[in-house]
Amino acid sequence: MKIKLLCQNALASPREITIDRFPIELGRGVAVGVRIDDRWLSRRHCELAVAGDSIVVRDLGSSHGTYVNGQRLSAAVALNAGDELRIGLSYFVVEYQDERAKLHDSAGFDAAVV
Repeated sequence: MKIKLLCQNALASPREITIDRFPIELGRGVAVGVRIDDRWLSRRHCELAVAGDSIVVRDLGSSHGTYVNGQRLSAAVALNAGDELRIGLSYFVVEYQDERAKLHDSAGFDAAVV
């Protein structure tokens, strides 16, 4: 499973973060899997993990909170494609990267190739 976090801050670098290892921590510390330079982030801000067919995010006791679609998290929440993840001053839109190619035939149905 792979997701892409598309940063909505015009001056952010990098603008896209691709994550394909889970669980992974996000924060401004040097020991996290994804380091984001944002003074409002905690060193260990939040964690992304796989739960079934979904990726969930949970706050790690950050000072400023973790938000999904404007709601502050109090427990782990599944991330859906198009959700907005806000941590510190950084805003991301979640995009799932489907690793399966789809075939189209003349009958008009999709068949996933694994």
